[in-house]
Amino acid sequence: MATLSQTGIPLSGNGILHPKHRNRFQVQFVGMVNDGTNLTRQVVTCNRPTLTFDEVPLHRYNSISFVAGKHSWSDFQVTLEDDLTGLASSAVQAQLERQQRLIGADHASGQFLNTAATASGYKFGVILQMLDGNEAIAEQWKMEGAWIKDATYGDLDYSSADQVQIQLTIKYDHAYQELNNGVIGTDGINATAGFLL
Repeated sequence: MATLSQTGIPLSGNGILHPKHRNRFQVQFVGMVNDGTNLTRQVVTCNRPTLTFDEVPLHRYNSISFVAGKHSWSDFQVTLEDDLTGLASSAVQAQLERQQRLIGADHASGQFLNTAATASGYKFGVILQMLDGNEAIAEQWKMEGAWIKDATYGDLDYSSADQVQIQLTIKYDHAYQELNNGVIGTDGINATAGFLL
């Protein structure tokens, strides 16, 4: 009869490494004009970052070689539940207003439909944390220079009682991954250590 110590792949080690679960995560929105906590608790789905390098062809006599060119990060897609209190919608609305005024004139400054003077005036940070089920952080992604590229408020349907959702497409300048190797119910990675806005 096989025991747990006998499972695994020969020559690669015995035992089974527990996988990360797709439903154990949280998304923090850092530096938004409104409290990002109201978005954090309404997140339903999101994706992890994808990194792509341009390929640069080097043509030679009768062959082609390739080297890596500039890199780019994929958009961050996040789905939120739109709550009856309007807190999630208010946070999205406040951020969109920060990026460009959409709701009339600012009577204090006299500005009408103005944009921010610099991108740093409206950009924020996103921290995606994958948890172990016991509040320890097994992995986290920090996305810097983020702004809302697209906000879709979804449709309504008399024949459905499903929750109303908001889909956000967030563009960001850079991301980096932090791994907490060997996490075993510890406090894990400091959630804000070294975060740059």
